[in-house]
Amino acid sequence: MQNYYKLSLKCPKCGLKLGDDGKIIDGVPAIKLQIRSGEEAGTVWLSALYGSYNKESTLPVRDGEISVFSCPHCGADLVSEENCNICQAPLVDFHLFEGGKVSICSRAGCTKHSIEFEDLNTAINHFINEFELQTHPRD
Repeated sequence: MQNYYKLSLKCPKCGLKLGDDGKIIDGVPAIKLQIRSGEEAGTVWLSALYGSYNKESTLPVRDGEISVFSCPHCGADLVSEENCNICQAPLVDFHLFEGGKVSICSRAGCTKHSIEFEDLNTAINHFINEFELQTHPRD
C-alpha cells in the first residue's frame, strides 16, 4: 500500500494558496491551476496528495502533450528552469507553505514528480502532524 501526503502549495510568484476548497479530489481540496495546451486554455485541478495522479480538467489533454501551467491568481507561468529527466519536457514548480518545492512534469502521462524541503525537520514534523490529524480525528 502506497502512502500519500497532503500538500499545501502556493504560487512561487505571488505566494497565494493554490488549494481550491470547492473541488475535492481524493477526499481533500484540489490544487487549482490554469492550463494551456496548444491553442486551447482551461482549468485543471490536481490531487493535493503527493503520489496521486488523479486530476480533473476543463481541457482535454492527450498523453504526450506538453502543457503550460499558470497561477489562477496572478497568471504567472509556473515553468521551472529544469527539465524532466525522463522525457525532457519542462518541469512545473510549486512552493510548499512549510518551505521547499514540489515539481511535476508538464507532459501529460509522464509520472515524474519530486519534492524538496528547505528544512527536513520542519517537513517531517508537518507530515507527522498531518498524518495524526487525518487518522485520529479530534472530538
